Amino acid sequence: MPNATITNLAQTERNGLFSLTFEGEALSEYEKFIERFKNEADVVRDLNIILAAIQRMLEGAGFLERYFRPEGRIADNLCA
Repeated sequence: MPNATITNLAQTERNGLFSLTFEGEALSEYEKFIERFKNEADVVRDLNIILAAIQRMLEGAGFLERYFRPEGRIADNLCA
């Protein structure tokens, strides 16, 4: 399993946005996601909706549990 660091992408007074950056990679996983979809005409609208929602979370009430779906087993406490 490759080593990774946590990269602080954005910080407000109340909230922060972080992503993993794997060893040997120039971009974080968040940045790679944006790069992958930013020029695909059929999904750019959806990408903009996601980015706007993240911006609202940063500036507003935060990254509340209801914005994420459960992943893995319930006991894992892993969300996406």
